[in-house]
Amino acid sequence: MTLFRHALPGKTPARFLLLDRVDRCDATQATACRAFASAPPWQGLEAMAQLAALHARRASGFVLHAFLLTVQECNWPFADALHGTLRIRAKLLAESDRAATYATAITPIPQASDADAAPVPPCMAATLIIGRTAYDTRFNGDVLAARYREIFAWLTTTP
Repeated sequence: MTLFRHALPGKTPARFLLLDRVDRCDATQATACRAFASAPPWQGLEAMAQLAALHARRASGFVLHAFLLTVQECNWPFADALHGTLRIRAKLLAESDRAATYATAITPIPQASDADAAPVPPCMAATLIIGRTAYDTRFNGDVLAARYREIFAWLTTTP
């Protein structure tokens, strides 16, 4: 856990989205894409958490607040940065009324010429626990539910 704390920057933007589009979202998993340009690895972890939390919100019909509760496991990329257009996957492993566990991964998207090549291994993977709670005075449901519905709609219609 200490590794992640030291890897995070001192200051991050108040609101930022690290998903370019959502390609698939069903009852058990979601996949998305992101074009990274020399991005530090903490952005990969954040992108995986954003996708898992978005899946958890959608699964509840956007009536619950979802947030990263803990990172159980994470393999940090060997490279200092994430490059290119990468596929992000979040697969639901287990859930309760208060949390959901996801296997997440970031994998390079093969080029069309690599169609017959062997599958590319993930460059980053993590097991994430996403907390879920009802909206309350700290998390304004009217504002946040509408915001996440709008983000989801935008991400699923982005070409």
